[in-house]
Amino acid sequence: VGRLQKSPEGAQAQFVFEADGKSLREPPLVILPNTKLMMMENAITGATKDLRFRVSGMITEFRGRNYLLLEKVTVEPEPRQQF
Repeated sequence: VGRLQKSPEGAQAQFVFEADGKSLREPPLVILPNTKLMMMENAITGATKDLRFRVSGMITEFRGRNYLLLEKVTVEPEPRQQF
């Protein structure tokens, strides 16, 4: 579970994992362009709040950097606060 963000250079989309507070934060994955990425971008454009996504796919490595080819994407509902 995480969020879609632009890379610091602004040229690529990346998936940033949500921190669970139990372990070190995972580095972001560069998302390889496909229709699933386009659907994520369209969902964010039409949203009124920051969306969280659950994704699955294939991770590949090239020159020391990890890349994600999206296969399945779902929007995660907002967590409910429990007291």
